[in-house]
Amino acid sequence: MEDKNLVKCRACGADIAKGVKKCPHCGKDQRNFFGRHKVLTALGIIVILIIIGIASSGGSDDTATPANSTTKSTDTTKQKIEDKKYSYDKFLKIEMGATYEQVKAILGEGKENSSTGEGDTKTIVYGWQNTDGSNISVTFQGDKVTNKAQAMLKSMDAKVTMDKYNQVKNGMDYSQVKNILGEGELTSQTSLLGTKSEIYSWFNSNGSNLNVTFTNGAVDTKAQFQLK
Repeated sequence: MEDKNLVKCRACGADIAKGVKKCPHCGKDQRNFFGRHKVLTALGIIVILIIIGIASSGGSDDTATPANSTTKSTDTTKQKIEDKKYSYDKFLKIEMGATYEQVKAILGEGKENSSTGEGDTKTIVYGWQNTDGSNISVTFQGDKVTNKAQAMLKSMDAKVTMDKYNQVKNGMDYSQVKNILGEGELTSQTSLLGTKSEIYSWFNSNGSNLNVTFTNGAVDTKAQFQLK
C-alpha cells in the first residue's frame, strides 16, 4: 500500500518524507520558489498590491458624452489607441538593472507610489497609468530596476484550456511552454538576490486565464482561473 506520508524527490525521484526541506539522498531543496525566496516573494506581493491599488483607482477622468453626440465608433477606437501612452512594447524595453533616468527616457516621469529604506537599500516603486486604467509599475532598489509589472496593456484571446494547462510541467523553458500555449504576455519580471523570476499570462476572451512562473528560465509554478 502506498504510504501517504511519502512523496517523490523533485530531483532524484527517491521516496522522502512529506514536508522535508531537503532530500536526504541528493540534497535538493524541496520547497517551492516562494518558500526558497521569502524576500523575493514579499517584494512581489507588495508590487501586486500596488498594481491592484492603481488599477482600482484608475479610469478615465473624461466628462460624460452628451446624449446627442454624433461621435463615431471609429473615432472612439482611435482615441483609445491614442490614450495608450504607456504600451506593452515600451514595457518590454525596460531592462533589469536600468536606472530611473533610463526608464524615464522610455516612459517619461513616473509617479512615486511607495518608498522604503535608505541609501543602497532604498526601494522606490514608481507607476505609470493610462486613462483606461492599464498601467506599468517599476521597482527600484538603490536606483536599479529589480522588478517591473504591468496590467491590462494588451487584449488577448489565447484559447487556453485545462488540457493545455495540464501539459505544462515544472522544469520546462519558455519555448516549450509556448509550443503548448502559444505566445504569452509578460506580466511581471524580477531580478533580485541572484534569482530571475518571470510571470507570463494567457487570457481567454471570457476572463478565464492561466499564468506560469519561470525561475531562472524554468517553470517553477503555475496557476489557472476557471479554465475548462
